[in-house]
Amino acid sequence: MLSILIPIYNQDVRPLVYTLAKQCSKLNINYQILCFDDGSDPKYREKNKELAFMFGVNYTEMTENLGRSRIRNWLGRAAYYPHMLFLDGDTRVRHKDFIKNYIAVLPFEGVIYGGRNYTRKKPANFRKLLHWKYGKYIESRPAKRRRKDPYLNFMSNNFIVTQKIFEACPFEENTKGYGFEDLQYAWKLKNLNFPIRHIDNPTEHGGIENADVFLKKTIQALENLLTLEQMKQIPVTRLLRAYELLKKWYLLPFFIWVTQKLYPYMYENLKGKNPYLWVLQWWKLYEYSIRKALVV
Repeated sequence: MLSILIPIYNQDVRPLVYTLAKQCSKLNINYQILCFDDGSDPKYREKNKELAFMFGVNYTEMTENLGRSRIRNWLGRAAYYPHMLFLDGDTRVRHKDFIKNYIAVLPFEGVIYGGRNYTRKKPANFRKLLHWKYGKYIESRPAKRRRKDPYLNFMSNNFIVTQKIFEACPFEENTKGYGFEDLQYAWKLKNLNFPIRHIDNPTEHGGIENADVFLKKTIQALENLLTLEQMKQIPVTRLLRAYELLKKWYLLPFFIWVTQKLYPYMYENLKGKNPYLWVLQWWKLYEYSIRKALVV
């Protein structure tokens, strides 16, 4: 009935797999859990190897790092059951009826996205505050809000897709590194007229990173955004709309000039003890704008 597919990269996925296996067994459904390690450090492989001895679990180590899109395609091709649940390796399942909630809305000929949330409690390390705030107040959206723009509000951390649709619409493998591969996938689904249904069945994001790493990954994502925009493989995001608005009103040079003056203070705020999300959005728009100027 259900194939659960988990790409692994430097994560201990044992608690996640134990929870999922327990919920599936309790429901007495046919299931498999595929865990493909995508070139993790030895310490993580050593921990996760014990999953190979679990009933219903297939743990496999890749001989090379395939990347975020290719590893998902490998998992999808290896799946046996007609409905496939993709979960990130740093996911935490907090709800005791997580699998049951998905089973209740099956079958569905399309994609079902359950959502993402973050811990209510602030991280003790202030360097992780920026990522936590962004996740809690930007990424964590109830289904009611996500349904207003189902494709733009899709993320690949926690979704179900039928095997038939995935065969027709796998992840594109032309992007490298981190960022926007989920929106690229959503755009592909839209162009092929495959619906996305949003429900409230979130997983908790466990991989909260310090500000330095988070900002570095954000830069990587913006570079991916530029590439995907050039290839016309992504919808118009809020960031792109803001850029076009500045350009339309001839405010882009002034915006860049002002931001360059304020940049040290903005960067200090984002890495500090009280980061503001509006500063982050401003910073992202600036970083995108100066990169856009190099490719226009």
